[in-house]
Amino acid sequence: MKKRFIFFLLPCLFLSGCLFQESPEELDRLIKEDPAFKQMILARDQACDQIHLIKEDLLNKKKLLDSQVEKLRTEYDTSAKTQNKKIEQYRAMIETNRNLLKRQQEQDGAHMEEKQSELAGYEKTLSDVRKVLHEGKGISLSKTERQKWEERILMLTEKIRPLTEEIQELKLQIRLKKQKIQFLR
Repeated sequence: MKKRFIFFLLPCLFLSGCLFQESPEELDRLIKEDPAFKQMILARDQACDQIHLIKEDLLNKKKLLDSQVEKLRTEYDTSAKTQNKKIEQYRAMIETNRNLLKRQQEQDGAHMEEKQSELAGYEKTLSDVRKVLHEGKGISLSKTERQKWEERILMLTEKIRPLTEEIQELKLQIRLKKQKIQFLR
């Protein structure tokens, strides 16, 4: 394995020029011996100059593009911060509206419970009054008293109807607010 590595390394070093140090005297001797070699050396020098220019040009382009990319990143970061603040403001506005609807829904719910309690009281009273009138065991009522009790039934009925309608309206409003809250997610 080591022999293979050395066998591979020697040609690489030779080709890269690391194994042999160029001395001007040695180069002059080789050029004098082989005039065609002089053309090869000149071609090599020109190629090396071109390679150097190409690498320098590429490095300059890379530096220029890197600075442009950095500038674009900075612009993007600045823009992203501004836009993210706007996004948060919009989200906060939506959340505020949703919380407003939730509070209104809770208030409507509390108001509806009050009305339902009031309605239950009226219905209980109405039921008790009707019982007394229809099942009045051992109670004899005069025509005037009976009329007063019937007026009371009528009055309670008149109080119950709008209260029932108000409760139905509150239920509708609560349901609508729930739907609105769902749309504000």
